[in-house]
Amino acid sequence: MSVLDAKLKFSFLCDYASVSREGKLSMAGIFENINVRTLPTHHPLMFIVTNIGGVNNADKFTCRLILNDQSQKQLASISQEVKVDPNRNFGFIGQFVNIRYGVAGEYAIKFYIDNKEIGVHYFQVKQV
Repeated sequence: MSVLDAKLKFSFLCDYASVSREGKLSMAGIFENINVRTLPTHHPLMFIVTNIGGVNNADKFTCRLILNDQSQKQLASISQEVKVDPNRNFGFIGQFVNIRYGVAGEYAIKFYIDNKEIGVHYFQVKQV
């Protein structure tokens, strides 16, 4: 398989995620938006859960949290080497801790395999 075969199967934002000894994925508090009273604000903890098909061992996986405007300002990034059994999808659970959101608007988490973008998860930060 080549990096061209990599496909994002799903992604979720949630308050907590884990994998059991049996390999079962659990997620709690799945959400689409972050609602805040004041800006700027800090969000204490969120998990990003992804499943990607068509990847190889030793591929480099990266996800970048950005403000989705003209600036494309990066707020955080997580990278790791892919370790997956042949013919299985790559599952990833990442944590973003104490991220500062300066403005309301659309944000994105972009997913890369070997620096090729393979998908994106959009969410909103809304002042309520």
